[in-house]
Amino acid sequence: MNKFAFSLMIFFLIAVLFIMSVDIAFARTFNNDFETGDLTDWEKTGTAFNFQPTWGDNPTARNRGQPSQHQGDWWLGLAERYQGPDKGAELGQSPGDMERDANGNVAPDFPQGTLTSIEFTIVGESMNFLMGGGSRPWGTAEPCCVNLVVDEEVVRTMTGSNNESMTRREWDVSDLKGQIAQLVVVDRSSGGWGHPNFDDVHQADAGGDNIPWSQVTAVDARGKLAVSWAQMKKYY
Repeated sequence: MNKFAFSLMIFFLIAVLFIMSVDIAFARTFNNDFETGDLTDWEKTGTAFNFQPTWGDNPTARNRGQPSQHQGDWWLGLAERYQGPDKGAELGQSPGDMERDANGNVAPDFPQGTLTSIEFTIVGESMNFLMGGGSRPWGTAEPCCVNLVVDEEVVRTMTGSNNESMTRREWDVSDLKGQIAQLVVVDRSSGGWGHPNFDDVHQADAGGDNIPWSQVTAVDARGKLAVSWAQMKKYY
């Protein structure tokens, strides 16, 4: 093998290894179920998410009679104010604690705000997630809901059914495949049932099987997914 051919082969191998390493770096997962115990991959506004995600079945802890039916340990329950046996204990919180108003009175629907996910590509035929809380639709005066947003336009939306118990909901997103989207959890109400509950969002293929988020994020454009130290701790 002559010197030129050998150098070309070495260059090709280095290029392949570089491309593979970049693809692996971007093929991380997404905090779709809040099991980081924080809001990694999400950006909040307002005060509604100051004590989120919440830990465990808080409604049952206060004998609500409507179990949360969350997945894992952590979930978004915007009436809740308990962040687990470690952080919660440090903050003087107890299982069953609820949100409060500006005067410190129990007021589960008082805080308002939004929570927006990182961008991701729609690759599935559908999206499914756990949803509960209030039935205050998008487009009304005080919405409490989860929206799917593409190009700053709400293309899908869902509310709870005035029940703390979450149930599995689904959107058909087959017509949106290939587009860049974000999820936005909205709490714009301080009235009765003025809070959403949300957890465990997935994209699914035509057979209804959930697509790993690492597969979804691997096709995203480089630079779309900023990696924070919190993400590094979980994903790498």
